[in-house]
Amino acid sequence: CPCAPSADLAAWNTDPAVTGYNNCYNYASNYRTDTFGQPGLASGQVWNDLSACNVGAGKISAKMGAVADGLVDKPNQDNKCISPGHLVALVIDPNSDYHWFRKGSNGKWSHKPGGTPATILDNSGNPITDPRTADRGGYTDFCTFMQVKHGHFRINGWYD
Repeated sequence: CPCAPSADLAAWNTDPAVTGYNNCYNYASNYRTDTFGQPGLASGQVWNDLSACNVGAGKISAKMGAVADGLVDKPNQDNKCISPGHLVALVIDPNSDYHWFRKGSNGKWSHKPGGTPATILDNSGNPITDPRTADRGGYTDFCTFMQVKHGHFRINGWYD
């Protein structure tokens, strides 16, 4: 995946301020805001329903918020590298939370659970080869793959 960021975990894990104020959305997009990025907040379409990937009229899912921020929904990408930009994956813990993974330049996946360190391992301690089959804990619903086109999206967070 020549356009994807490397899994440079040290850049996200060494400084406690970087680790603590950037979450999975920041990490997956490879965009540090130090504000705990939220899908849709930068575009005024922040998520308000985490029940599923696709939600009813009048509601905004994390996927819809990310699309409003400029990410491109690619549900049929099937774990393949993408260009321009890089591939990310969205999963849902129904009615509780969302989580993002990113595919690196080496073709392997990594993620950053909330304000904790970024890692190349799933919840069972195994390398992530495909976020659809990785141990994701309570994030039982695989939502979609998405394309991050570098320089063509916006992210903002709760802590301005």
